[in-house]
Amino acid sequence: MKFFHHTILKFLPLAIACLTGAICLSCSFSENSGSHTETVSSKVKDKKAYHLGEEHAERLLQYANNEDALQDGLLDIRARISNIRSKLGTQAAADYERGFTDYIRTNNDSLARILF
Repeated sequence: MKFFHHTILKFLPLAIACLTGAICLSCSFSENSGSHTETVSSKVKDKKAYHLGEEHAERLLQYANNEDALQDGLLDIRARISNIRSKLGTQAAADYERGFTDYIRTNNDSLARILF
């Protein structure tokens, strides 16, 4: 068990960094495509989306020690952001993502440093 835990901790930052890079690359590609013309306020306007982001971040933190589940969860979050953007707009997606990232930064700063 100790070997398994050590191995996971050894490769977790690398795996998360690779996954985060792929997510960022996909985001920058879609943002640069010109399809997002709506401006996004730095204030949280969609409180429901923000709280949903927090809720999903809380759920994801339960799997912080499981690399596969964490990767799947991060991909799910990215898919949710995209879905919210297409159905509810750019502001709602930004507020959801802000709720997610704020919760991770507040409750697991070591994971936040890896992800953001």
